[in-house]
Amino acid sequence: MRRTIAVAAVLVVALVGAEGAQACSCAPSDVPRLRDVDGAFVGRLLAVRVVDPPAEGEPTSSADPVDYVYRVGDVFNGGPGLRRGHKVKVRSVRDSATCGLPNQRRRLYGLLLTRRSGRWTSNLCNVVSPADMRRAAASRSRRTPAGSPGSGACG
Repeated sequence: MRRTIAVAAVLVVALVGAEGAQACSCAPSDVPRLRDVDGAFVGRLLAVRVVDPPAEGEPTSSADPVDYVYRVGDVFNGGPGLRRGHKVKVRSVRDSATCGLPNQRRRLYGLLLTRRSGRWTSNLCNVVSPADMRRAAASRSRRTPAGSPGSGACG
C-alpha cells in the first residue's frame, strides 16, 4: 500500500512539473518597445481561424498555427495593412500555454508585431494593454526630435 502511494505521489509531481514546463514565460517589460518591432497597433479581435485544420481524428497541438483577425484601431508603428478600420491577420499559435495570442473576441488588445515571410506574427509576450501602448507612443514622441527617424517628419 505504501509503495502504491509513493508511486502515485511521484507520478503527480512529474505530471505537475511537466505541465509547468510547457507554460509560456515572458520577460517582464514596463514599456512596449515600439522602435524594436515591425508594427504596433491597438485593435479588436474579430475571429480566430485555424490554419490547415487537421483531418477528423488527427491530433491537434497547442503549437498549431492560427490566424487572429483584428479590426485595426490606433496604429503606433505602421506597415502593410496596418490602417485604421482595416482588418489584419496576425499569425500565432493555438494556445496561450505555448505563447499563443489571447482569443477573447471583441476585446481590445495592444499588439507588437514582427513581419515574417510576408505576414504579421506575434505572441503572448507581445500583447500589451491599449493604455500601455498609448503611453509608450506618447513617451516615444516626446523623446524623438523632429526630423529624426521615427518622428514622422518629412525630409
